[in-house]
Amino acid sequence: MIQRILIDSSVRDESVTQRVLANRGSIPVEWVDKETAKRTIEQVPLSQGKRLLYLTRFPGGMVKSCPGTASPYLCCRYFVINQILQCPMDCTYCILQDYLEEPAVTLHTNVDDAFKQIDGLLLEQPNRLFRFGTGELGDSLAIDALAGLSEPYADFFSKKKNAVMEFKTKTDRVDGLLRFQPKNAVVSWSLNPQSVIATEESGSSSLEDRLRAAARCQEKGYVLGFHFDPICDFKGWEEEYEGVVRQLFEHVDASRIAWISLGTLRFPPSLKGTIEERFPGSRVVYQEMVRGLDGKMRYPRPRRIELYRRLYALLTERRPDLFLYLCMEHPPVWDAVFDRHPESNAELDFWFAQNVYFRFPELNATKPIRDFYHDETENKQSRDSGIGDRE
Repeated sequence: MIQRILIDSSVRDESVTQRVLANRGSIPVEWVDKETAKRTIEQVPLSQGKRLLYLTRFPGGMVKSCPGTASPYLCCRYFVINQILQCPMDCTYCILQDYLEEPAVTLHTNVDDAFKQIDGLLLEQPNRLFRFGTGELGDSLAIDALAGLSEPYADFFSKKKNAVMEFKTKTDRVDGLLRFQPKNAVVSWSLNPQSVIATEESGSSSLEDRLRAAARCQEKGYVLGFHFDPICDFKGWEEEYEGVVRQLFEHVDASRIAWISLGTLRFPPSLKGTIEERFPGSRVVYQEMVRGLDGKMRYPRPRRIELYRRLYALLTERRPDLFLYLCMEHPPVWDAVFDRHPESNAELDFWFAQNVYFRFPELNATKPIRDFYHDETENKQSRDSGIGDRE
C-alpha cells in the first residue's frame, strides 16, 4: 500500500520511526523538515497521497472524544486516538476525502504523549470504563506491518484496569496482534456484502478474508467486534446482508462478540461531488436521501428503520443476547428497532460497561456503577424535540 516515506527529521530517534525503518524493506525514505514536507504533500493528489506515508509529531492532544459526542444523535462516548490520519484504502463513501486537508497517510510518532493523555483520563475517572480506538481517522491495522503500532498499544492497555482498546479495521492484517497474548483488547471489523466491498471499498480485504482474520484472532483469545456500518441500500440488499450474517456465524463463535454496531450510509453534502468526480461508477450517492440533524445526508427515517430491523432480526435469530447498538441515531429510531433507547450518551456508555463487565471478565473492566456515568453538559432537547422528523 505504501510506496514512499517522508520522515520529519526531528522524529529520527522515535521508537515508531525506528520500527518503520526496520520494516520498510525497499520502500524509499526521504528525510525532510516540516516546511518541505508540507510543500511536497500539497502537490500530491489524494490517490497518490494514499501511497505516501509521512512521519511526524502530533502538536496537540492526540486523544479526543468521538465527534459524535457533540452531535444531536445518541453517541456511546467512545474516545478516538488520532495516531493515524488518512487511509491507504480508498472507499468511495469515505468522509476523510472531505474532512482531512492533507492527502498523505500521516503517522504521529509521539505515542507516549497519547499514553500520558489516556492515563490522565483513567486517573480522573477511575470508576468508569473507557473505550479507545485508533480507527476513526485511519484504519487501525492497514499499515501495522510497517508501523507496528499494535505492539505498544497492546502492551500499554494490558496493564490497565478501566480501559479497553479497540483495533478497528477493514483488512486481514492481524499478524502483529497474534504475537501478543490478548488482554483488554477488542479486534473489530467493518462488514458489508462482497458486492459492496468490490465496488465501493477499493484496497480493503474481501469479506471472506476479514472473517478468516477474525477467526484467527478469536483462536488466539481476542474478543471480537463487528460494525455493519455503513449499511448500504441497493437492489437485493436483504439477501446479500443475510449472506453476510450467515458467513459471520460460520467463522466465529458468537459468544465471543463484544458488540455489533448498526449504522446506515451518511456523508456531508459536499462529499457528493467528490464521489462523483473520483468514482464515476459508484452508485452510493443516487439513493433518496435527506439532510439529517447533523447536516449529513442519510436515508429517510422509514428506510433506515427497515434496514436496521432486518439486520437486527438476522443477527438476533442466530444469537439473541448479542449486544447491538445504533451509531449516530436518535431515540425514535432506537425505539422502532429495539423498543427502547438510552436516555443519554452517558446511559449508552453505561450499557457498554455492563456488557463488558458481565460477559467478558478477561477485559478487566471495573464493575459499572450508574452514578459514575453521567454527563452534566448533555443537551437532550434536539434529540427529543421531533426536529427533523422525516430524517
